Amino acid sequence: MKKNKKRRIALTGWATWWHIFPLLSTYNFFKDNKNLEFFWVWEEEWLEFDIAMENNIKFLDIPAGKLRRYFDWRNFFEPLKNLTWIFFGIYFILRYRINIVFSKGWYVAVPLCIAAFLLRRKIYIHESDTVPGLANRMISKMATKVFYTFPNEKTEDPENKKHIFTGQILNPEIISGLKDLKLDENIYLNVIVIAWSQWSTRIFESLIKILPKLSFVDFTIILWEKNQHFKKDFRRYENVRTYDFISQVELWKILKQTDIAITRAGATTLWELTAFGIHSIIIPLSESAGNHQEKNALYFHKKYGSDILNEKDSLDENIFRKLEKYKNLRKNWLNLKDFFKPLEIIEDVILWNWELEKKLDLEIKKEEKLNKISEEKKDILWEINEKNELNKKVEQEEKEDISQKSNFQTFKLK
Repeated sequence: MKKNKKRRIALTGWATWWHIFPLLSTYNFFKDNKNLEFFWVWEEEWLEFDIAMENNIKFLDIPAGKLRRYFDWRNFFEPLKNLTWIFFGIYFILRYRINIVFSKGWYVAVPLCIAAFLLRRKIYIHESDTVPGLANRMISKMATKVFYTFPNEKTEDPENKKHIFTGQILNPEIISGLKDLKLDENIYLNVIVIAWSQWSTRIFESLIKILPKLSFVDFTIILWEKNQHFKKDFRRYENVRTYDFISQVELWKILKQTDIAITRAGATTLWELTAFGIHSIIIPLSESAGNHQEKNALYFHKKYGSDILNEKDSLDENIFRKLEKYKNLRKNWLNLKDFFKPLEIIEDVILWNWELEKKLDLEIKKEEKLNKISEEKKDILWEINEKNELNKKVEQEEKEDISQKSNFQTFKLK
């Protein structure tokens, strides 16, 4: 029996946790499908390489020139670097017979997507933020479909089939150990601080100032790599637990019992917190590209009532006021109903297109077969007609010959 033809999918995009996790989530959701094979395409010295190795995903190294929106002398030769790596992208796609590129954006994704476009491969991108990044704006012009975390004018247009609102891709691992949905009410307000590694110094410094007044709060603080120096300050308080890092497989244990989160406005984090019924106090990063964190925060403020604080305006005092306001708040629900909906939408689009292609392929082959049979029939009929005509001609010639012989003999006898 003929084996099903596999679809090979290349994952590419972003070098930050909140963009890597959606790619990993996509892999975890699809990995049991035996008709799919995955590759992770990125620069080898980045975090993606370790994640790909841990999850047994084949890794392809494709360096590229960075797209900078500010003056830099490197901007003069980086496009040449990108041009070179387009050819490497073409090589990888042909060498590993990649059918689909699934991208989260950023500069390394650009040459691979251009290569896929030139080779007429399917390109799907997912935009996490309210404001698309420069790379995604470029790639979207070549993309087969564009998926969005937040609704926008394009997704609301019923005539526009290319742009699809899905919501944020969340990692199935984050609920993999969640067996019991029953919540135990916390004695004290349970707060998680999840400000990630970069640009979070202001938040941690503000917390340290007000911790002596927050004995009514149990804190869980995730420091990440660049904030380890705060550990000794936080350890002085019995109501503070710190983690250097926490995996998504373990994170659910904390989120299940958390009432409030103090967080940046990364889209993935905000949607994860919402799925676990956690009220967010959002401190948008003022330096975020296109001010997308401010816009992400405004969306959650309007839809879910999240609080927004300005990190440059008495942050320590404002955090204290909010926590004091919510000191009796305890969550009583989890919002996991639509947890898999974004991935289910993406699955329907990608695999439905694949099934449609297979059906079209079968129809084309069937039509070609019928056409071939029809042509063969025509050839046979033509040959039969030719033979019939030839037979008639031979018969006619024989009759004429007999007739002539008969006339000659009659004349002689006379």
